[in-house]
Amino acid sequence: MSKRTSDSKVKAPLSALAARRLRQQQLAAETESAPSTPKSLSPSVTPAVESAPVIVSKDAPNGNSTNRQNAVSSSKPLQTETLEAADMNNVILPRQISNFTQTDENYIYDASKAETTAKLRRGESLVVQGEFRMIVVSGSVSIYGAVVEASSSLDIIAPGSQALPVIECSPKSKKRKVEKPSASSNEYDAIFILKSTRTGLGDIGRICPRFDTIWKPSLIATTIKSEISESFTPILTSPQSTAILAIPPSWQSAITSLSSTKQSPKSIFIVGGKSVGKSTLGRFLLNAIVTSQSPSRTIVYLDLDPGQPSFTPPCMLSLHKITSPIVSPSFAAFTSTEILRQHHMGYTSPREDPKYYLRCARDLMLEYRKLAEHGEKLTLVVNTCGWVKGMGRELLQELVLICEPTDMVGLGDVDGVFAEIIPPAAAATNIKKHVLEAAGPGGVSNSNSSTANMKNGIGNTQQLFTPADLRMLQTIAYFHHLPKTPDAQTTSFDFENHLTAIPPLLAGYKGVNKVIDGITVLDADITAEFAFTAINATIVAINLVKGDDKAHPVVECLDAVYAGNDDVVPYISSRQFDGTSVLLPTESTFTIGLAIVRGVDEEQGQLQLLTPISDGELNRWIDEGYKIVLTRGRDELPVWLAWDWRDVPLQKQRRRGTGSGGVEKMPYLDFVVGGQVTGKGAKEWKVRRNIMRRSQHRR
Repeated sequence: MSKRTSDSKVKAPLSALAARRLRQQQLAAETESAPSTPKSLSPSVTPAVESAPVIVSKDAPNGNSTNRQNAVSSSKPLQTETLEAADMNNVILPRQISNFTQTDENYIYDASKAETTAKLRRGESLVVQGEFRMIVVSGSVSIYGAVVEASSSLDIIAPGSQALPVIECSPKSKKRKVEKPSASSNEYDAIFILKSTRTGLGDIGRICPRFDTIWKPSLIATTIKSEISESFTPILTSPQSTAILAIPPSWQSAITSLSSTKQSPKSIFIVGGKSVGKSTLGRFLLNAIVTSQSPSRTIVYLDLDPGQPSFTPPCMLSLHKITSPIVSPSFAAFTSTEILRQHHMGYTSPREDPKYYLRCARDLMLEYRKLAEHGEKLTLVVNTCGWVKGMGRELLQELVLICEPTDMVGLGDVDGVFAEIIPPAAAATNIKKHVLEAAGPGGVSNSNSSTANMKNGIGNTQQLFTPADLRMLQTIAYFHHLPKTPDAQTTSFDFENHLTAIPPLLAGYKGVNKVIDGITVLDADITAEFAFTAINATIVAINLVKGDDKAHPVVECLDAVYAGNDDVVPYISSRQFDGTSVLLPTESTFTIGLAIVRGVDEEQGQLQLLTPISDGELNRWIDEGYKIVLTRGRDELPVWLAWDWRDVPLQKQRRRGTGSGGVEKMPYLDFVVGGQVTGKGAKEWKVRRNIMRRSQHRR
């Protein structure tokens, strides 16, 4: 077996797409670091595609060092006029981010209180990046579609991974009581205080360096700087294509209509393709409804998008109760809602198991109707996935029958979708249809930016994040978030220690200390002897089944196969059932969270689990008579959660043979050290030569 070679730097495994993106970023960085390098070389030289740019002469095809030096010395510099013209074509003039001009009167920092007072007039706006608490002193302020009144406060998280929110004066409603401004503030329509808050998310770069720069604007942006180090930065202008949340005008009228109390309760069903702003519209809508009345109304949010959920890690379908505005991105909002019920689907798209997808949706809607039976006026907001063609359209048709919406909101070209998914029954004519324009990825409206420059990456030093990147961010944040305490106002995160340095929970799967009652792998035909190989170093769902439910398939299977034998692995083959909907019926199964199987101790009969769920919560469910069933789907485990890139250099660890992060102690990863691939994951696999097709067997 030939050994792979590469440079001596330690690198995490990369996909082909990630490698191509990395190469593009490196080329862009090289161009920025050498502004005098001509964009088009003279005919006598051509650039070689290597890790470091090398100029090779056409006269020297072998590229020896002598000819390379001659090629460099013979190349002629570009004419000054040509260089200036090229630079002028690539220059992006600073554009205004905040419609706000700082003065000593409208932006005041108080060192004794470590807080900043900002004052806005009608029509002015302020964009702030980072983490901060906003306390409204007088007037009313709008952010993320939420209206914040005087004497109210919000803890806001605004990273650069998503479009930044805009703080502006909210139109004063006659029904809304507004505190009368004092004599010193009568020139301003809204006054609010900004204070630093630190949830721990600012340290996420310790785990994944790709997200290290999302909390600070570019160094070439015009910002309001403070005398001390704060967790937030107001941005005035920026020469880069900074994404700002500015919803289309048609959205505002629709949100006003949908948040009205004239028709209550409402069931609002949001439909649209991928990256048209469904989650953003849902966020603005629920914030408008929650803050539109006093006392505030309650929202029930049904999230049926397993690829980009709003409040859970990927691969989950969930139902949430919301009583306060949501002013955090999805990866920071894990405990900002009350989770009523959730199911682990195991995939980021319903196409993998559409039957189970619909079963989960029915069960979550049943839970919503149980709440509505108590007489509480609840507004339901349903967020769907972006699959609107083929089978996706058929699923939407079924979801409309399940959810029975009073209003349907479509983003983009959905006229044909509406015509097919709305049932033809006479009762369906009562459904109000709202067709709105698509807002682009993340609901961003960025009319001042240059589309061509955004495509070419010119002048844009801010990283662009794909849906896969955001799923990775969401997964990393989930496994590092801390359980919310009763007195905590926001979610806290701990990125000080890597998961590999955190003691895992020890959960027995056999013997007297057995707490794991079942293990299964979705859509995989494996035997019990390979169960641990299949789940080790993967993400699994922690599902709960009532122990005395003898009709539950899991309980029936455990009783029939193992008959009380606690000394064997309680593996349940999913192939024995007709899909996940039969194996884990949604009516009698629910998910409480996810865990990473860090390792297996077969001698002790224990699984080592890494999970944000506390051992106290798990023991509480066990004491209530529930059985725990671990289910592995296709949740992607980011390599950054399995590898601490900050650890001691791997070369030293190999020589010393010590260190918790040594390559020999990482059985699922391989590394390049000194030009050779090393680590347990790089060892040769022995091939069994006696494996043959049935037709090749000797008779």
